[in-house]
Amino acid sequence: MKNQKKKAYILWLAKSRADSQKLKHQSRQRLAFSCLLVAALVLAGLSCAVNPVTQKREFMLLSRSDEQSLGQQTNTEIIGMYGVYQDAALNEYISTVGQKLVSVSHQPDLPFNFQIMDSPVVNAFAVPGGYVYVTRGILAYLNDEAELAGTMGHEIGHVAARHSAQLYTRAQAAQIGLSIGAAMSKTVQKFAGLAEAGLNVLFLSFSRDHERQADDLGVLYSSKAGYEGDHLANMFVTLEKLNPSSGKDGLPTWLSTHPNPPNRIEAVKKAAADWKAANPGAVAAINRDQYLKKLDGLVFGDDPRQGYVDGQVFYHPGLKFQFPVPAGWKVNNTASQVQIISAKEDAAMILTLASEKTPDEAAQAFVDSNKATVLSSELKTVNGFETRKLKFALKTEEGNLAGLANFIKKDDRVMMFLGYSLETRFNSYSEAISATLNGFKALADQTKINVKPERIKIIKADRTDSLANILKPYSFNADKQRQIAIMNAMELSDKVGAGTLLKILTR
Repeated sequence: MKNQKKKAYILWLAKSRADSQKLKHQSRQRLAFSCLLVAALVLAGLSCAVNPVTQKREFMLLSRSDEQSLGQQTNTEIIGMYGVYQDAALNEYISTVGQKLVSVSHQPDLPFNFQIMDSPVVNAFAVPGGYVYVTRGILAYLNDEAELAGTMGHEIGHVAARHSAQLYTRAQAAQIGLSIGAAMSKTVQKFAGLAEAGLNVLFLSFSRDHERQADDLGVLYSSKAGYEGDHLANMFVTLEKLNPSSGKDGLPTWLSTHPNPPNRIEAVKKAAADWKAANPGAVAAINRDQYLKKLDGLVFGDDPRQGYVDGQVFYHPGLKFQFPVPAGWKVNNTASQVQIISAKEDAAMILTLASEKTPDEAAQAFVDSNKATVLSSELKTVNGFETRKLKFALKTEEGNLAGLANFIKKDDRVMMFLGYSLETRFNSYSEAISATLNGFKALADQTKINVKPERIKIIKADRTDSLANILKPYSFNADKQRQIAIMNAMELSDKVGAGTLLKILTR
């Protein structure tokens, strides 16, 4: 959670297994309704639009202006939840490459916007209206500008072909309830602080047909923009080695939202070869050194300055607080909140900044906005902080919740710390939740405050040798050597020519 006030998106209502049959029945009803809705709209001629890529008419509930509005809304939420990586020069570079691709796309007049997300998760994604994002996590594993162009061209292709809009249309037509929490677990759902519909677009998974088309468009756009189109395949090779299955900060990974079509790498290479054959003499730049030099100093992995777990304690050097984490619970740390999820994903704790100025005001706002029943309330001093403590109950469509909440006055801020589960399971979690909430205290240990993130350092090989031998002077352990090899799209046994630029990690 970064040092800035953001609107809280409070997630995580556990669904009981007994609800499954009810939900299946509801899904059948919704499907029947959606069929009637689609039929009515098509008959009325109200929802057909020409796809910019295929030039075919298709069912669509979002107009171009709707897409742009949804994109603007989603962009605000994404920035609030995950944060933009603070490097103006690198963001400008990414935007410049992106705009070159837009100029040769099927929607060159759409005002595209490109940003780097401050997340270690390996992903790139786009939302309707022309908003395209790459994480610093994926930038660390790309190795030249052609790879970057192919990756961004793929995302521009999703926008140009209106894939996100199609998914959103289908979800809306079927009245499917979208949930941010569902991206992290199929058993959890938001219950308070209404998360806007836009952010949910991030968690919709494309189809393999969508991915195949976006691959083709990525090759087309990067090739037309003057890059070596088959380098998109290099990114997929790296992803296969990484196999990133889950995001540490709640942001979905590439593989969770971009299903892998069969023979993907071969198909990308063939598409690039076909384009080159049809356009002999066309420029096909790679720009490896230019790209790598832009990465020098890039934060790699989790940034401990924004909060980190060491042992069973979460530390936040920026805001100078700490609290214990129960054994087996997973921590998702985003720009707007810290989420702590039980091993069975049937209980959660959320720490976020409240917008109110006093603990009492924040507590009242929470009760009012969620129509919660207050079971007990007391104002106490906890570890030196004025704290309004609540025990609450909350009725939802999915079941009754029970929980604890501490509203903590720290410096000029109020921090809201919640812990909850289904009422029937709360007793088994109440002790762990209480210990964590009441364990919130000031951080004064300078060794925990003065931590530094890992960063990418660009070096030049001083001789021709194997990658393993080039790395020997840096005393990396075996795991770090393998990681650095993947980052450079190499094997440790590969020969590296003298003068070759390489990525390594340093603090």
